Amino acid sequence: MKKIFSILSIAILFVFFSACSDDEVGSSGSTLVLEFDNVVGTSNLVLNTTDQPYTNDHEEAFNVTWLTYYVSNIKLKREDGTIYEDAVKSDGSAGYYLIDEADVESREITLKNIPAGNYTEVTFTIGVDASQVDQGAQTGALDPAKGLFWTWNSGYIFMAIQGTSPACTEEGNEFAYHVGGYKEDPENDNLINNIKTFTLSFKGDSAPVKASHEPQVHIIFDVLKFFKGTGANISFASNAQRHTPKACEDIAGNIEGAFVVDHIHAD
Repeated sequence: MKKIFSILSIAILFVFFSACSDDEVGSSGSTLVLEFDNVVGTSNLVLNTTDQPYTNDHEEAFNVTWLTYYVSNIKLKREDGTIYEDAVKSDGSAGYYLIDEADVESREITLKNIPAGNYTEVTFTIGVDASQVDQGAQTGALDPAKGLFWTWNSGYIFMAIQGTSPACTEEGNEFAYHVGGYKEDPENDNLINNIKTFTLSFKGDSAPVKASHEPQVHIIFDVLKFFKGTGANISFASNAQRHTPKACEDIAGNIEGAFVVDHIHAD
């Protein structure tokens, strides 16, 4: 009996420590959520307001009717320096995410099967490199039905913001900035690479990934910083419509500075 009891005890201890080990490595079921929160300065962004509740740097009032952008090529850096890379598929079925202010669920990207550890920064791309996408086989977030595909020569609109402002002289007082472009062509001055890839630090904090946790990294995109930054200072009165890669080159220079990690939910 003592021998049987000892064998059972060892078996129980083995199962216990195996479970602990699985929790530590987090090789199965460990997730991290990137939550994108779109704001206008200190105000939460609200679409399709009946008035113009926001004001840009030129004291021009405005509202926003549409805001969407592509996130891809996500990488997470662990405090030991190792990198987790989110898989990207050339048919668009994985690794491309369309953040749409009108779609609440789209604003959270859930990354699964991440190795356990404390993560301290995230790198991602705002844009779609059409040279890496299978022509004629786009699906998921890259489905042309989303209305963001120009042509194979110009690629995708990867950031779009529209709204109205009394300062606009366009029909209906509408402004529209459609940022795209993934390549340069010496024979076509209109083509330019506006894709932006950058790293956001967790500012001394960390996101603990393990089986019992699902941390959320809260990322803010500020519309006001998109309108004013190192690339341009947008006035709706002087240039309210931009729809080609070259025309959006300066605006694209504001993209990186418009994103910041605000805080992390550890559980």
